[in-house]
Amino acid sequence: MIQVTLNGNHVQTDAGRTILELARSFNIDIPTLCHDVRVRPQGNCGLCIVEIEGQRQLRRACATEALPGMVIYTESPRVKDARKTVLEMLLSNHTGDCRAPCMLACPAQTDCQGYVALIANGQYKEAAALIREKLPLPSSIGRICPHPCEKECRRQLVDSPISIATLKSFAGDMALQNPMVPKISENTGKRAAIIGGGPAGLTAAYFLRQKGHEVTIYDAMPKMGDVALRDTGISPAKKDIG
Repeated sequence: MIQVTLNGNHVQTDAGRTILELARSFNIDIPTLCHDVRVRPQGNCGLCIVEIEGQRQLRRACATEALPGMVIYTESPRVKDARKTVLEMLLSNHTGDCRAPCMLACPAQTDCQGYVALIANGQYKEAAALIREKLPLPSSIGRICPHPCEKECRRQLVDSPISIATLKSFAGDMALQNPMVPKISENTGKRAAIIGGGPAGLTAAYFLRQKGHEVTIYDAMPKMGDVALRDTGISPAKKDIG
């Protein structure tokens, strides 16, 4: 055991622990963006900096070992100012990747990462439900989508993009084996007419009906898209406007 002074308090800890580990053991929060207990600490984000008495430079808590007799400050004015500067620098060239590039590239903003992960876990029904929050026709759209998401897929930095569109249609096909009936809100008494029974018309009808509105689809053809209609489970009125 070694003894150090942490924010004015004399404490004991095991030798070999980092300052971050020491602080957390006493419920002292030190912010960090890059720290992960599963990998070797690098201190890349720089947010976990602390002040050590007698040292000119601030030190990264995740990568600095606590040594006997150290006097450590985790919330001094100098530390707070430095963390603010570091955060401003991190945000200065932030590209918005809090949302995945594949999702940003998708015209419908589908959660590509989410349903790909669900499929990987064998949760096909849940994957289809997640897709249908944005696209009620995964089997159909997955086959015709130009998949701009794959052009932005970060997996290509390692080998090749994930086949997101194919996985979308796969999830839709699997869900068709046990058709899902979406929850319908209480009837609003409002009615909507949809002109055209293609993917766009069926999608509009799907979301309007979920909100409790009565929907009638009008189409010039005797049948509305075979796969698309089967995919949604919608049975709209078939009326010829010719």
